[in-house]
Amino acid sequence: MSSPRLEEPGRTYRGAGPQQRQEERRLRLIDAAVEVFGTTGYRSATVGKICAVAGLTKRYFYESFTDSEALLLAAYGTVTDRLREDVLAGAGRDPADLDTRVRGALTAFFESVAEDPRISRIAFQEVLGVGPEVDRAYRRVTLEFVDAVLFVINPVIDRAPDPHLHTLATGLVGAVLMIAQQWVLSEKPQPIEAVIADAHTILSSVLGRLTD
Repeated sequence: MSSPRLEEPGRTYRGAGPQQRQEERRLRLIDAAVEVFGTTGYRSATVGKICAVAGLTKRYFYESFTDSEALLLAAYGTVTDRLREDVLAGAGRDPADLDTRVRGALTAFFESVAEDPRISRIAFQEVLGVGPEVDRAYRRVTLEFVDAVLFVINPVIDRAPDPHLHTLATGLVGAVLMIAQQWVLSEKPQPIEAVIADAHTILSSVLGRLTD
């Protein structure tokens, strides 16, 4: 019966200390949450189901998360961080061509949404109406995407962010998120190329006025 000794404070197991093992378990739970929340939904999920998918017992759930809502927040942060990173990578490093940067960012965004339906389900559906804390996280993530838009356009428009520009970027983020949400929920979705083109039309129409 050696397993209790593996959990002794400060004890190293297979080269990993207790804090590292706890972090590894936390990440396994988040990965499991992305799978479960992104396929069968948050509201039908149970702690037991999450732990089963993660290959952990319930006691390990509560060492990292107070409840399933806390885990939803972590899963939401994971998928939206990935989306935002894809957007920034898609924009590329060439600051000279606004159209190329915008089209690249939109292509990366919609391709990520299309390639992993779990992302869109968590980001666009499962977080809605859960509670005040999740609502605050939703607003915070929206602002992070606004910052991503400003990052994409600022090298081209050669203008420091101001309240007017921030408002425009907020509107553009809202438009793209709504397009993506309705696209993934549609029974007869448009081809991804058409969706990207439509979103690009909106963004280029607004941003083009800033470079005139």
